[in-house]
Amino acid sequence: MSTPRKRCTIKEVAARSGVSVATVSNVLQNKSHLYSPETAERVWQAVRELGYRPSSVARSLIRQRTDTVGVILEERQELVLDPYVMAVLEGILEYTAPRNYPVKIVSMLYQRSPDSFLAHVDDGSVDGVVLLAPRTNSAALQWAQRTDIPAVVAGSTLPETPLPCVDVDDVSAIQHLVRWLIEQGHRRIGHLAGPQTQWSAQRRLQTYLRTMQEAGLCVESHWVVEGRYTPPSGKEAMTQLLQQAPELTAVVCANDWMALGALEAIHQQGLRIPEDISVTGFDDIDAAQWVSPPLTTMRQPMRQIGLKAAEVLLKQMESGERSREVFLFPAELVVRKSVAPPR
Repeated sequence: MSTPRKRCTIKEVAARSGVSVATVSNVLQNKSHLYSPETAERVWQAVRELGYRPSSVARSLIRQRTDTVGVILEERQELVLDPYVMAVLEGILEYTAPRNYPVKIVSMLYQRSPDSFLAHVDDGSVDGVVLLAPRTNSAALQWAQRTDIPAVVAGSTLPETPLPCVDVDDVSAIQHLVRWLIEQGHRRIGHLAGPQTQWSAQRRLQTYLRTMQEAGLCVESHWVVEGRYTPPSGKEAMTQLLQQAPELTAVVCANDWMALGALEAIHQQGLRIPEDISVTGFDDIDAAQWVSPPLTTMRQPMRQIGLKAAEVLLKQMESGERSREVFLFPAELVVRKSVAPPR
């Protein structure tokens, strides 16, 4: 029977990296800015080589902190299904895990009352929270704005909130996409909008309307149908759009998930994509390249949004300072086979 491996101590990490115990402790507490990048890297290298695992319980008692990051999900998001949520969460975990910050996921999907989530985040179990694409009237957002707990919004800019926000530049992305469709010859362009309780959906709809107007193109009211950022709602919205606006030659979908449903609705109506109608999405989820035809879409760096949100939050947790910063990532047009010039 093998002898259990002895737990590595912080003194051994200090000896291996050639620094003091205090330096190791500070680096592990995300205070690497106090030292040169070379010193911090030596500490992390020693941690990896020795397999060091700090005692989170002891550290929490001493510092009166858990170093746990809470990720609050809104009711539209099914964690195991929503590719946007999963990609942003991957980015958050990629940043927090190496720095020994555990992540606690709090879903509001099945909460009985809007404020019941407080028992999971305002009980001392988390030291900071990422609000993942909160609704404009979210109870979690209202709480985050009045609490002292560090908080960051990921997936929205929410212009009237004092919280730091990390998101894609929706305005430039939709402008570029609509103008590109116009360059292809399209004039009758519809829009499958996302839920208007989401700021991203509001902004994409407003930008679509403004860009069409700037191009001198009139948008009929029945050219826009609202969905819920899901494939079934995309299918339902597209079916309605085909019935009430058969004159459309192209449709801009507010996200790829709705676009997948839209493709199915178009196929079921016996129409061809892109010969009869062109379709575009937004996100560039993995499935976008595998559907038939492969989806033209705007690629946003979802994982990088999660990484940046976690970085901003951890800095806020260490400094205790909250500032209204907005970090916007550019989107990239990915041209595939779902768009062609109108007949």
